[in-house]
Amino acid sequence: MPRTARYLVAALLVAAALWMIAHPLEIARLLSRPQETVSQRINLRATFGGTVLGIALFSAWFPGFAAGGRVLGAGLLGALMAGIAVARLVGFVFDGRPDTLQWVWLVAEILLAIAAAFAVHKLSAPSSSTAT
Repeated sequence: MPRTARYLVAALLVAAALWMIAHPLEIARLLSRPQETVSQRINLRATFGGTVLGIALFSAWFPGFAAGGRVLGAGLLGALMAGIAVARLVGFVFDGRPDTLQWVWLVAEILLAIAAAFAVHKLSAPSSSTAT
């Protein structure tokens, strides 16, 4: 996909993600999801808006499908976890009072995003071994 088209798709996805992150009650209504508790609203932001934000990050940042399956998988995982973590943090700010499980999810998402970034870096680096 040409770079301009990839950025256009990413921009549209970012707009959709920001709307979803900003309107968890609308998402709950549209999808008939529970939204009574703080954790449910944070999860709505993270699950729907964060996932779309991660897909947008992946589509804008990743250089294309020539990178190979493992690199693509690690890149997608990292982008998804980063997007979900950002949306969860927004929920922490706007919904307040996250429970312990929300903190566990946030830490896990951040650690997975970091691990995926290291994996992409390691898998993308030229091999230093030489055949003899």
